[in-house]
Amino acid sequence: MLIFTGTHDLYHPDIVTLANKAARAGVPVEMHVRNGLQHNYPMLPTPEGREACGIIARAVAGFAI
Repeated sequence: MLIFTGTHDLYHPDIVTLANKAARAGVPVEMHVRNGLQHNYPMLPTPEGREACGIIARAVAGFAI
């Protein structure tokens, strides 16, 4: 499970809970938390957004058939 959240994300506490529950259930979790960023930061034209998009692209490419 690939998760991105910012500490200013309204859903941040719930996202952390989800990641912890998934990890305890044996699901591989890769969570990226960025201080001071909001919910949609991976979609923004910022250095943090571009970095997140690169991580997402590599993850998707790894699932290509």
